[in-house]
Amino acid sequence: MIVTKKDFQKLLNKVAMVDGCFDPLHVGHVEYFKQAKKLGLPLFCNMRSDQYIRNTKKRNTILPEKQRANLIDSLKYIDYVYICDTSTADTLSSLIPRFYVKGDDWKKRALPEEEQKICHTNNIKIKYLDTVLDSSTNIVKKFLDCSASASEDKIADFEKFVLGQKEFDSKYYDDKYLSGQWKDGANSYSIENRRRLEGKNPENIKKVFKPKKVLDYGCGPGALMLFLDELGVDVYGLDFSQAAKDEAPSKVANRIFIGSVEDQNDIMTDFDLVICRETLEHLTVLQLVKTVQNLAKITNKYLYITTRFHPNPQSLLDVTDQPEVDPSHITLLNKDFLRTLFVLEGLKSRRDLEKKLDWKNYGRVLVFEKVNKGC
Repeated sequence: MIVTKKDFQKLLNKVAMVDGCFDPLHVGHVEYFKQAKKLGLPLFCNMRSDQYIRNTKKRNTILPEKQRANLIDSLKYIDYVYICDTSTADTLSSLIPRFYVKGDDWKKRALPEEEQKICHTNNIKIKYLDTVLDSSTNIVKKFLDCSASASEDKIADFEKFVLGQKEFDSKYYDDKYLSGQWKDGANSYSIENRRRLEGKNPENIKKVFKPKKVLDYGCGPGALMLFLDELGVDVYGLDFSQAAKDEAPSKVANRIFIGSVEDQNDIMTDFDLVICRETLEHLTVLQLVKTVQNLAKITNKYLYITTRFHPNPQSLLDVTDQPEVDPSHITLLNKDFLRTLFVLEGLKSRRDLEKKLDWKNYGRVLVFEKVNKGC
C-alpha cells in the first residue's frame, strides 16, 4: 500500500522500516526486504524521491518515483511504501517504527548522528542485515561504463563507414539508368511513370508552400519540374548528370543547371522553396554534410526534403546502405541525425508541414523553414 504522511498515525511503533533510493531496484534489495520481513512486523519502505536522487546522487532517476513506488509495493515482503521528499530523520521522528533496518555496510560508515539520536530517544531498535549483493550505485556505474563503451564503438563504426565510402560518378546516372526498366516494378524515370507515382504531390507542394520561385535540387530528368510548371510555378533545377538534362522535357530542360549538389553553384539565390527529393541517399556522408550546408544557404524560406532513412536505428549514428534497391543508395542515416544537421544550420523543423506533404505516410519527409536571425 502506498501511503502518505497522514497515514503515519495508525502505523506508529507498529512497523519495521527499510530505507533507500532503490533506483534501480535489484536482487540485493529484494533480499534486504526478505530478511527485514523476518522481524515479524509489517514492513514499511521509506523510498527516497526523485529530487533527493538528483540532489545527492547528481543524476536523473532511472525509474521515476511513482514507478519505483508501484514496483516496490508489488513485492510480497512490502506492506507500505512512502515516497520521502524530506529526510529519513523526518520519517523516523514522525513514524517511530519499532525497527530501523539497514544493510550491514552501514556499520562501517555509521548512520547520520541525527538518525541515531532519534532512534535512541524513541527506543527505535537499529537492525543491521548482511544482505548486500550489489548496490544501485555500482549497477548504474556499470551501466554507464557499458553505455560509454558502446558509444565509443558506435563512433568507431561510424568513422569507418564514412571514411570507407566512395562517391558515385555522374556518368553512373546515364541514359540507361534514367530510362531503364531495372528498378523494382519497372520504376523508370519516364514522364508517364513519374506522373503516376507523383500523384497529388505537385498539387500539395503548390498548396502547402505557395511558392513564387522553386529550385529542385537534384532534379534528375525534370519530371517534378514539368508537373510544377504545368501548375504555373516558376521552377528551376540542378543536377550533376548531363544525361538528366538531355533526357528532360524540352519545356524545362533549359532551366536545369549542371553541377554537384555539394558545391557552391552559380545559380540564382532568390528561391522561397528548395526541394531536394530522393537525392541525399545517393551521396556519401561527407558529400551530404556539404549539401545540407548549401541547401540551408540557398533557400530564402522553405526546404522540402525526402530521402531514405535507416530502417531500424539503435543509435543516433547508425548508418547503412541499400544496394538491393539501388546500388547508389549508399547513405541511409538515422532520421533524427539528419534532422539535427539541418537544425545546426539554423533551420527550424516544420513537422506540421511534414504531415501535410507525407500523404502516403512513408515517413520520409523533412520540412524546414529559414528563421531570420533578428526574430
